[in-house]
Amino acid sequence: MPIVNIKIWEGRTDDAAKENLIKDVTDAVVKNIKCPAQAVDVCIDEVPMKNWGRGGVVSSKLNL
Repeated sequence: MPIVNIKIWEGRTDDAAKENLIKDVTDAVVKNIKCPAQAVDVCIDEVPMKNWGRGGVVSSKLNL
């Protein structure tokens, strides 16, 4: 079974957007590797910006 793990910043995406993302990612996996949708697991991990870094800087200190 395919497992897709998506990491996003905490609090930046509402539940409806996450639902749409899970559906779209599942559809892409089904299309590209020809497996049933029921076999696809999508996990969204919400990471606090203080625990994420970009370019050597904590993301919570970046102007994003």
